[in-house]
Amino acid sequence: MNPSRLRVLSYNIHSGRGTDRRVDLARIADVIGACDPDIVALQEVDVCRARSGAIDQPAALAAQLGMSACFEMCIEEGGERYGIATLTRLPLIESRRLALPHEPHRKRSEPRCALVTRLAWPGAGIEVDMVNTHLSVLAGERPAQVAAIARELPGREVIIAGDFNCTPGAAAFRTLAGGMRSATRGARTFPSWLPLVPLDHILVRGPLEVVRGGRWTEGPVRRASDHLPVYAELSHGASA
Repeated sequence: MNPSRLRVLSYNIHSGRGTDRRVDLARIADVIGACDPDIVALQEVDVCRARSGAIDQPAALAAQLGMSACFEMCIEEGGERYGIATLTRLPLIESRRLALPHEPHRKRSEPRCALVTRLAWPGAGIEVDMVNTHLSVLAGERPAQVAAIARELPGREVIIAGDFNCTPGAAAFRTLAGGMRSATRGARTFPSWLPLVPLDHILVRGPLEVVRGGRWTEGPVRRASDHLPVYAELSHGASA
């Protein structure tokens, strides 16, 4: 790939469970590999959960794709973990977990987090802050969650990617997107077999220029998960 271009993919993998109800992580790897991204933001990722074969999904995907993996847990039950992961082929400088507020007394509420990784982009000679998140399905919880992310946004060059569980018209999206630009332009991603709703997004800030972006449709995307992934190819203003 062109070292002056950065390709980012965001994908809710549904624990590798496809629309045929089979857990098949190889299909997820095929979808990601077809895009050949430099950074991958994954949501709904299992680590050592019986329902998905008791494997470390981010580690397995990273090994198959020749990338490194950072995982952050949202839920743990009896040693089984569930959360989000960022895979990358760029040098990792640091990573940290940002806990997001939720209301545990509410039905369907669950712990949420964001994974913030700082990565070196040698082709542009800069560092990039990557924020991977999966926001609540409850509209009432999302405003506080996006406010928590907005308060912690580091750096000049920032990418936010994930399953926001809301469309670009939602107030929570507009808050998070303040001062940022959409690289995926409301691409419809859910459900994967008949995508009608834009729930998955990539936002950028700073002198990052969007060369192209949208939903990714190559590989077994209609079967691999209940979401389609979104991607963005970026250049840096100083090196474009």
